[in-house]
Amino acid sequence: MVAVWASTFELIGEEKKLASKVGTSALRALGPPETNRSYELGADYEQGRWSASAMLFRNDVRNLVETVRQPSCDVRGRVCLEYENLSRARLQGLELTAGVNISRKWRLDTNYTYLDARDLTNDERLADRSRYRANATLGWTPTEQLGTRVRVEYIGEQYRSAILEERPAYTLLHWYVDYEVHRNLSLHAGIENLTDKRLANDDASIYGRADEGRRYFIGLTASF
Repeated sequence: MVAVWASTFELIGEEKKLASKVGTSALRALGPPETNRSYELGADYEQGRWSASAMLFRNDVRNLVETVRQPSCDVRGRVCLEYENLSRARLQGLELTAGVNISRKWRLDTNYTYLDARDLTNDERLADRSRYRANATLGWTPTEQLGTRVRVEYIGEQYRSAILEERPAYTLLHWYVDYEVHRNLSLHAGIENLTDKRLANDDASIYGRADEGRRYFIGLTASF
């Protein structure tokens, strides 16, 4: 078992910016840059086929940049966003992982995250962040060159505001495949949101910023 403690300080951005609408930029400085002091304390365990880890984390943020969806947009079919600053925020929680080699060709990995995100200026929860998230990935490696995996992702209820009900939880399904052409070249492909879950179609007023529909991608990795 290995225990790890880490403390870091991060300066983000040279200026705060405001975007008037998606696809175009209208930028202006909003004050000092976002700063983040982060702490992590974790432990890892690995024995035979099994592995597990636990990590406590905390981020103390000043001038946090928050994305705010506007109630209307003058660009048809687009979502207009604005970026604003929160003077003080704290994001802390726990991340747990576990994995097992089911056989020589099959592996299961799981992950769970608890997040407590608060605006310390008014002591309220930060909007659009799930307290609970989890995922499970089942991987299959039929040959040394070919591997594929399916991932189930659970997104818990999301706080909106003191006067609005929380966004209900939902689950997404993803699929990926990797193929090693040779030791210096690999191909990657996948389908995210495999079931084409379109939450905004269920209730745009609640899920207006939810995950997009089904997405395809293909990639190439070369090393020299």
